[in-house]
Amino acid sequence: MGRKKSYDEEDVLEKAMFLFWRKGHQAVSTRDLADEMGINQYSLYASFESKDVLFEKTLERYLSDVVEKVFIEPLLDPVDGLAAIRSYFEIFVAPGSGKFPTGCFICNTMAEEENPTAAVQKIIDRYQTKIADALASALRQAYPKAKNPIIQAKASLLLCVMLGIAVKKRNGFQGQPVQEIVEQIMDFVTIK
Repeated sequence: MGRKKSYDEEDVLEKAMFLFWRKGHQAVSTRDLADEMGINQYSLYASFESKDVLFEKTLERYLSDVVEKVFIEPLLDPVDGLAAIRSYFEIFVAPGSGKFPTGCFICNTMAEEENPTAAVQKIIDRYQTKIADALASALRQAYPKAKNPIIQAKASLLLCVMLGIAVKKRNGFQGQPVQEIVEQIMDFVTIK
């Protein structure tokens, strides 16, 4: 008969997510994870198989709990597509509250992992596709007569801008220059 877990798996998964987000996959050891999660290494392996599988689960959690709910949902059914895009970038460039690590966990992973595993690459690909599709959806709402190639090109470029902002935020980019970028983004998305 197996032993009953003395911890909440969702709680320890969140703790692992924040540790990976702050330090990066490569810099975190299984000992660091066990200490942060408040469990022993045996329990870590019993619940999550390996550091790499745990890392993948934390990326999945970030994608579903943060990216989809905070960033993508407001773009998918906006009353005003341009206002939704402005709001998206204003939220994205706003200084952090300190509750979460800086930057975007998946963007940080993209910058850190030179050769991600196939599973991590699939998460990264889904992340980029979901964001680009949501931005395209908001653009389509704002410009229903615009041709699809123009919408797709603008959405792809907005994704690249967002990825760049995420990397710069990780390195302390904030304040007035960031807000000015939002105005430039809004000028760019105008379709004539």
